[in-house]
Amino acid sequence: MLRNILIGIVIILIILIFFLILYKLQTIDSNHMDESQKDPTDSIDSIGSSQKPLDLEEKNDGKDIVEHKYKRGEFQAGINLLVYGHLNISNAQKLFKHLQKLGINSIAIAYPFFQSDWQADQVMINPAITPTMEEIKGLILSAHAEDLSVMLRPILDEKSIMSSGHWRGTIEPKNPEMWFGSYRSLLLPYAELAQEMNVEIFNIGTELNSLQHNRYSDEWLRLIKEIREVYQGELIYSFNWDCFREIPSIEFVSMLDYVGIDAYFPLNAPDGASVEDLEEAWKKWTKETNEILMNESIIITEVGMIPISGAYRKPYLWSIPGGKLDWQAQANYYEATYSAWRSMTKGIYWWSVTVDESDPNVIDYSPLGTPTEEVLKQLFLKNTSKGIKD
Repeated sequence: MLRNILIGIVIILIILIFFLILYKLQTIDSNHMDESQKDPTDSIDSIGSSQKPLDLEEKNDGKDIVEHKYKRGEFQAGINLLVYGHLNISNAQKLFKHLQKLGINSIAIAYPFFQSDWQADQVMINPAITPTMEEIKGLILSAHAEDLSVMLRPILDEKSIMSSGHWRGTIEPKNPEMWFGSYRSLLLPYAELAQEMNVEIFNIGTELNSLQHNRYSDEWLRLIKEIREVYQGELIYSFNWDCFREIPSIEFVSMLDYVGIDAYFPLNAPDGASVEDLEEAWKKWTKETNEILMNESIIITEVGMIPISGAYRKPYLWSIPGGKLDWQAQANYYEATYSAWRSMTKGIYWWSVTVDESDPNVIDYSPLGTPTEEVLKQLFLKNTSKGIKD
């Protein structure tokens, strides 16, 4: 009898232990939900929320919405992409996504061609440095994929010229007719590519001061005619800032859709100049430009400065030995430049960025990764203007 009672108690205990184990297993399972079923926001704690917004944007594949102040046809909020050598197109795609989030709506793809010296009669590409047609095509496709309009800008590189004390604005070919023939042969395939890829603007020349006078009008008019035979988009020529007074007298200008100005005007302002100081310094130049070019459609095809104190006095300099690093000077310059030129122009293209913006220690014209990025957002995105003048 006692033996049967003990056996019953043991059976009951075994049953209780079984149900207890089953309950624990169910609890553990409910507390280890599959990670794939979690709301992504569940993982954002107080530490995650302090990270850069870009980290979250990348998780969203760059599709977060920003509202641009300007549509492409309304105002070209642009920047120059300087392309030397052969590039990684995925880096370009990341760059274009980032620029689009700053309010940029237009890209000028600037790439080099060369000549052997300042008196040479031939221009040429350098296969080691000039991007290939396929690479340029990839850039155009990537830019258009981010809803960026495109300007193509083949630009004469100056390194081989500067060794003799000259620059692209002072070249003097021994045989100008031969030089222009070579120049046409170089440009026309790019114009054909621009047509194929629906490029919005093609730049036919940059800062060729010594060759843009009327003694060469027939050559320029022939170039424009032949380009228009293969390209139906808009044409522009970029004049250096120091010859803007000559523009109304240059005959081929009437055949262009836009007058471009590389606006490295020296501003008479002290170190530490405020935005208001720089706006005042701009008035000397914008007033005269407006009077001289009031009937032209102007685009600022280049403008910018390195982040060195007082660099706005000579903004065309790539370096100022012994200069003091001053990020705010560059930021103030951007804001003042926009305020000075916005009402007079169809667009502004800042100089410049590259595809591989990888070295934070490099001090150059690029605004990326600097306080100037925030100024760009204030200029070109809605609801961020903070009193910036249009």
